Amino acid sequence: MGTGGNMRRVLIGLLLACAVTVAGPRAAAAAQESNDAVLGRLVKEALDNNPGLEAAAKRALAAEKAVSPAGVLPDPQITLGAMNLPVNSFSFEQEPMTGKLVSLMQMIPFPGKLGLAEDMARDDAAAAGFQREEVRNQVAAMVKRAYFDLYAVDRSRETVEQNKALMEQFVRVAETKYATGSGLQQDVLRAQVELSKLEDDLVMWSQKRLAAAARLNALLNRPAGSPFEITPAELSLPEGPPPATSSESVEARRPLLLALKERLEKADSAVKLAGRDYWPNFTLGASYAQRDNLANGAVQHDFFSATISLNIPLHRKRRLAARVAERELDRAAVSADYRNALAGVMAEVDTLGAELDRNRKRVDLFEGGILIQARQSLESAQAGYQVGKVDFLTLINNWMMVQNYELQYFSALADYRKALAAFEFATGAGTGE
Repeated sequence: MGTGGNMRRVLIGLLLACAVTVAGPRAAAAAQESNDAVLGRLVKEALDNNPGLEAAAKRALAAEKAVSPAGVLPDPQITLGAMNLPVNSFSFEQEPMTGKLVSLMQMIPFPGKLGLAEDMARDDAAAAGFQREEVRNQVAAMVKRAYFDLYAVDRSRETVEQNKALMEQFVRVAETKYATGSGLQQDVLRAQVELSKLEDDLVMWSQKRLAAAARLNALLNRPAGSPFEITPAELSLPEGPPPATSSESVEARRPLLLALKERLEKADSAVKLAGRDYWPNFTLGASYAQRDNLANGAVQHDFFSATISLNIPLHRKRRLAARVAERELDRAAVSADYRNALAGVMAEVDTLGAELDRNRKRVDLFEGGILIQARQSLESAQAGYQVGKVDFLTLINNWMMVQNYELQYFSALADYRKALAAFEFATGAGTGE
């Protein structure tokens, strides 16, 4: 076989070594923390530290604090004064009608108004609570999608690094064969071009990893530039398809829709409250006048007075009817918002369900066919090269084909998990911690 046979044995050894390198990380992954465990920690960290979620929680708490005051009577009014004081002497002992006055007045809304106001505040608080849950689920979904972007980038970069190491070996072997007269210059040039392309790809994937890490850092509220360890290569998929969803189940679980339902309840109460404005409010009053005895010795008795007053709802057509119409239009707008949101959510659920099905089929296709066939093709090329029926460039192309199909396989895994995170968010399945 001579020099050429030795070269072929060297190159086959390199290919086998690279194959061990590819299998190594996956075999070692069993000893690593799983992707799901890492992701669970990151989701919890985001839910603990994300400023957007903190803001939503503060708004929900503020809305809860507004419930109790909404059903409380308005503050009473107390009045202190001097009654019928003569201006010629400013004496409390000169005239029998002069006295010191203290009065207390309390406005009481027409029955039902305070209850409706409290109902509106309670609906507002419930809506804010559901909005907080919506933000919570959204943050969790965004962390999952960003993490699986990082996973896909890590696998891509590993593949490029492995291909680059192999191509560097090939360049050296091709240069040696060309120098000894047993190789072609075009093999050397082709190998150098492929190596340059791989180096460019490595720069690109490194930049993409920085971008994916930056998105995760922002969601976790970590300092910019905080590093992330390389994600484990092994990534499991849930058994079976995602559960079927109906419009009723989504309406019952998605916080966005539940918040809009609470807004609709508030709008209903606002219409009823506007209708109650046709009925008057009452003001109860009590006053006490203390009188001094007169200078001539006459004894003066104190006075007590009680009053009840009510406002007269005038301008029923121009003011009250217009207010009721305004509240009814607001309610109709919220109802339309709900129907629009429901239609959008169900369309998103259907789209994501189809995307999950497509990516699941891609994963199954790679696992059950493409990768197996590509590896068989590589083995065939290796056998052909050993007996001189296949040139080395064909062998390298087969090897890189396997690597690229593995890259696509990992991308399909990541795409499935990203679509699953979006599907869980769309259906209101929760954070999945």
